[in-house]
Amino acid sequence: MTTAPAPVADTTGYDNETTHVYCCDPNTALCGWDVSDTPEVPDGVGHDCIVCTDLETQPCPICGDGNDKETAR
Repeated sequence: MTTAPAPVADTTGYDNETTHVYCCDPNTALCGWDVSDTPEVPDGVGHDCIVCTDLETQPCPICGDGNDKETAR
């Protein structure tokens, strides 16, 4: 699978909100949450959306791939 380019990381505004996971569409988390205006979280910060966590190990509902999922905020 080829993933879309990740948004540019902006760690200056990170405030411990719920983090999500995306795959081929960096604007939409696996759970369906719109993450288009949110910066990517810094490396080492885990994601905590329980729906994204459950779906992360499953094939992507859009592209069908199960690898290379990225973390977004």
